[in-house]
Amino acid sequence: MSKKVSRRDFMRAGAAATVGAFALSQGLPLRRAAAQGDQEYVYLSIVTQVPFWVDHRLALEDAGKALGVKTTFTGPVDFDVAGQARQLDEIVARNPAGIVIFTGDAGAMAPGIDRAVDAGIPVVLVISDVPQSKRYSILGINGFQAGRVGGEMLAQAIGGKGKVVIGGFQSPNIIERMEGYKAVFAEKYPEIEVVAEVDDRADPAYAPTAYAAALTANPDVVGVGGTDGDSGKGAALAVRDAGKVGEIKIVAMDRNDDMLPFIEDGTIHGTVVQKSYTEMFLAVHMLYWLKNESLKVAPDWRGAGLNILPERVETGVFAVTAANVAQFKRA
Repeated sequence: MSKKVSRRDFMRAGAAATVGAFALSQGLPLRRAAAQGDQEYVYLSIVTQVPFWVDHRLALEDAGKALGVKTTFTGPVDFDVAGQARQLDEIVARNPAGIVIFTGDAGAMAPGIDRAVDAGIPVVLVISDVPQSKRYSILGINGFQAGRVGGEMLAQAIGGKGKVVIGGFQSPNIIERMEGYKAVFAEKYPEIEVVAEVDDRADPAYAPTAYAAALTANPDVVGVGGTDGDSGKGAALAVRDAGKVGEIKIVAMDRNDDMLPFIEDGTIHGTVVQKSYTEMFLAVHMLYWLKNESLKVAPDWRGAGLNILPERVETGVFAVTAANVAQFKRA
């Protein structure tokens, strides 16, 4: 008898295979060597009200269960960079075993990251980098390359010409994605013109209004490229309300559950999906390996000031369209 595999089990198995292959190549334990229930690994994010973080949270939970450690997800509900910086200092004060951070603002977070590392708490980042800090590693997509993937998808959808809008919010990695869109157009599609750049604030309540205003100001737009998790649905609602479904092609970012039906019904052409589950599952393992001295690189790597983790792990993206969107729907 065949057994139906849920999307969560599918993603868990894929991430475990990735971590397992790396661990085996380094001679690292795949499971906890002994109970480490007193260890806490904290994920500090931002704009935590949005559904994008679901895969990160699932992976955080699954990694904690696999390793026998406590995991915690936290962060400001809005894009409050000062609040995120304050929260990091509060986390450092309770001395967790390791911290994973999605940074809202590099400048605001760098001092706190350095204080954490100086206090002996390893920090790894996901998606958005703070290269001037003492962080050990950054895991995630190359924002510029992800933008190029989205730009190519949108260019193909609109036939390589016409006026387009691109949108996102003011986070370093998001800005890189928007630059990737523009680079593809400049290099390969001179007949595509970016007529507006929308700041949708990564706010699902505000995004439809922001894209609707851009479409009203530019009635001859033929495409919209979104670079954050709330841009796709926001643009889809704006296009639908304008009565231009099919006329305006949309390429979204990420795989929020409430956005996928718009791919199924054709309102959204496709989306660029980062491998969020894999990022977080691997990030927690990397911190665990540091805390528990699993990496036998040097006898006293801390005393020698060595960073024994890979400084960057580029996880890549999935291109999702109606042809494969069913793989990303949750059971």
